[in-house]
Amino acid sequence: MDKEFTNDDEIKSEIINLSAILKLPKGTEAHVSDIHGHDEKYSNIIRSGAGNISRKVSELFNGQLTTINQKKLVSLIYYPEEILKKVIAEFNEDNDKEQWYFGTINELIQILRYVSNKHPEHIINEALDKKFKDLVKELIFNDLNAEDKRQYYQEIVKGLIKLNVSNDFILVICHAIQKLAIERIHILGDVYDFGPHPDLIIKQLGNSWQNFDFEWGNHDVLWMGSVAGSKLCMLNLIRISARYHNLGLLENVYGIDLTSLIRYALNRYISLPNFEPKVVVDGESDDERNIDNCVQQAAAIMQFKLEGQAIKRRPEFKMDDRLFLDKLSSDRKKVTIDGKSYSIENGCFQTVNPAKPYQITNSERVVLIDLINQFTQSKKLNQDMRFMANNGSMYAKHNDNLLFHGCIPVDNQGNFVEMTLDGQRYSGKELSDYFEFILKDGLRHPTTGDCWNSDVIWYLWEGANSPLFAKDKMRTFERYFISDDKLQQEHHNPFFKLSHEEWFVDKVLKEFGLGRRGHIINGHTPAKEVPPVRANQKFIMVNGMSESKVGADVKNYALLIDSYGMLLETLKPFTSREEVIKYMADITEDRDVVEYSSERKTIGDTEYGEDIKKQIEFLSARLDD
Repeated sequence: MDKEFTNDDEIKSEIINLSAILKLPKGTEAHVSDIHGHDEKYSNIIRSGAGNISRKVSELFNGQLTTINQKKLVSLIYYPEEILKKVIAEFNEDNDKEQWYFGTINELIQILRYVSNKHPEHIINEALDKKFKDLVKELIFNDLNAEDKRQYYQEIVKGLIKLNVSNDFILVICHAIQKLAIERIHILGDVYDFGPHPDLIIKQLGNSWQNFDFEWGNHDVLWMGSVAGSKLCMLNLIRISARYHNLGLLENVYGIDLTSLIRYALNRYISLPNFEPKVVVDGESDDERNIDNCVQQAAAIMQFKLEGQAIKRRPEFKMDDRLFLDKLSSDRKKVTIDGKSYSIENGCFQTVNPAKPYQITNSERVVLIDLINQFTQSKKLNQDMRFMANNGSMYAKHNDNLLFHGCIPVDNQGNFVEMTLDGQRYSGKELSDYFEFILKDGLRHPTTGDCWNSDVIWYLWEGANSPLFAKDKMRTFERYFISDDKLQQEHHNPFFKLSHEEWFVDKVLKEFGLGRRGHIINGHTPAKEVPPVRANQKFIMVNGMSESKVGADVKNYALLIDSYGMLLETLKPFTSREEVIKYMADITEDRDVVEYSSERKTIGDTEYGEDIKKQIEFLSARLDD
């Protein structure tokens, strides 16, 4: 208990207050996944309450406001600073302006009251800016339509306009609506890679009013693993950053000096078509594209060498089929895979010693030592990775639902795959728990040498039985060098095929200590044309914040869970903040009810409610003493 009580009356008052909170409607949870560094799109999702705000506006003003006026109101709530400037600039007369303020402030107050009705007063207090807090509370807790209150309300608005603070007042209300529309944000994996500013997403979450949690993805593990001292994680991270023209994130945000790597890469490699960056950036010079190209090659070759060492060091990983450098022909133009010879296209194996193909050269060693020391010592990077570790996990159990990115590894019959790690056998929940322990232990005790923690963390990135990778193998080598579509295919774990079966979902829920009324909420990029809701509405897949890895025919989704049930939001493609503001674009193109109950869930039905009940029991016991 944080509060201190001086007498029994204070304790009784607190018990009454807590008991009342239990009867309030359950708060709305939003589930998103695969953000991949796209901070503007993430911000758009959060400003919109993951679609919840436009839904509330529609419910509240259906039949009162036209569709276009509802869109204008929603846009104002999402981006109040920009929309206010735009609206004010269009007014010709003061009377028009005053009338707009009267109508708009009244509508915003109604919305704020509507989204506040499921929150206790202390939560509303936290959501309101100190500026105008008492005034806003006065307006939302009173019926402004009552005859004796109308003049009072009009005088308040007149005073705001007269004192030239109506814009500030509107900003306070809009920001409060944004905060109160969502009670908790679940991020089901992959904050990092591809997009330019995962750091701004971390910063926004650090300043967030809402509760939130991470369920890590394998891309997140690359970054946490690099801070833990894994050179393999670091090389994959650098290679992907170069592939998506994102080395500036490392240099400008995290203070990683890439000079030694760039100089080495430009001296050893020339640009090749198979290493062209995946994105075209306005204003990018030929020199920058050449650096991205050559750095990819340098990182990839060092990666393949260190992978070979790790695979031989850890036979329990069973990854011998990922050894390629010792299967190159003497002229390095062919490679033998599963007994068949394949032509190498645009090879770059000049630093590979045929006699010792997995040996790191002295020049490579100098670069690796320089880089890994910088990664483990970067203050900003350590801060962000520890934030992810402290607020995240391999999976989460929340209000009877199981949340994770990727899969729970199984065979074709649905049996949990066993792995022997450090002399112990793990499967299902215990395997995920073990991986989480290793990752957090690696961050607590970073080391740049080859060690068990570093190897296991790298395995999480691309191992066949990694819950986060969820595929049979990562075919980086094949995709760079071999033009055979079948050889480049990565196959999902049988978990995804079985996730259509209710018996299997029940089995997974039971493994994690959850009952049949629960759901699996899975963050991952699905295959094309696969329904996101399966197994009698017990399995829901969300993805969707990045177009980096999916085609136009793959839908993006977010999931809302409120006091009435579950809503799956089909997200519109995101272009830019400017486009959203210009066209007043909402984030959703469709909504599907996954589950609905006419009887609202209350806070008393949630895990938060269970904590409150324990507090009430504790306080009641104090009264009995």
